[in-house]
Amino acid sequence: MSTEAQTLEGRFAYDSEAGMFCADGADRSALEELAARMNVVATDGERLRRLVSQAKASGFEFDD
Repeated sequence: MSTEAQTLEGRFAYDSEAGMFCADGADRSALEELAARMNVVATDGERLRRLVSQAKASGFEFDD
């Protein structure tokens, strides 16, 4: 969210575990926008690879 959807920051919470992604919140429009944005990334392999590479380069640790 910090790179592509800064307007969504703080509008929902993450509750992911055991390899599952979960977003929770009362702001339905934010969750719908998140779903739409995630769908675009999840169906574009090149874009997903680019985001993972950027995350790794910035120090994000994938804990799976």
